[in-house]
Amino acid sequence: QIYQAFASDSEATALRKAYADGIAWGDAKQILFERIDREIAPMRAMYEALMADPAKVEAILLAGAVKARKLSQPFMARLRNAVGLRALASANTAAVKSKKTDKATLPSFKQYREADGRFYVKFVDAAGKLLLQSAGFDSPKDAGQLVRSLHIDDASIASLTLGEGASAETVKTALQQLRDAA
Repeated sequence: QIYQAFASDSEATALRKAYADGIAWGDAKQILFERIDREIAPMRAMYEALMADPAKVEAILLAGAVKARKLSQPFMARLRNAVGLRALASANTAAVKSKKTDKATLPSFKQYREADGRFYVKFVDAAGKLLLQSAGFDSPKDAGQLVRSLHIDDASIASLTLGEGASAETVKTALQQLRDAA
């Protein structure tokens, strides 16, 4: 079976015939050794040549490293940037900071659950001043649907309570700021 792994079909047939004719085990082992040696000899010669010339091995490894870096560095740079591993002085941090600042200057919706178990929505301006307050909802889904409807149009404003000092006009203006920012 070992011989068949290395030999051609005709060589395997010849060895099988030799077994049938009564070849000795020692002779069969010698034939197996010679066949494996013929197969492995070129690989052994290459190994010995490389081991005799460590500088050549080093050059091959360095060339591979250059090729790998050429492929991997752009990807790794994008990956590091995506997960936030970048230089503090990079322009991307300024862009992220300005996005956060822009979000902070927009009005926003707050959804929360009170001790009574009901879900509420309030709409506040950029400074945190209350513009609208909802009545309680039995499910968070209903509260979320109110928020969604307010993102689309102003029709639901009439069913909500205006915050102290807020007018329907200031609420409409704040809602339009959100729509424009989206």
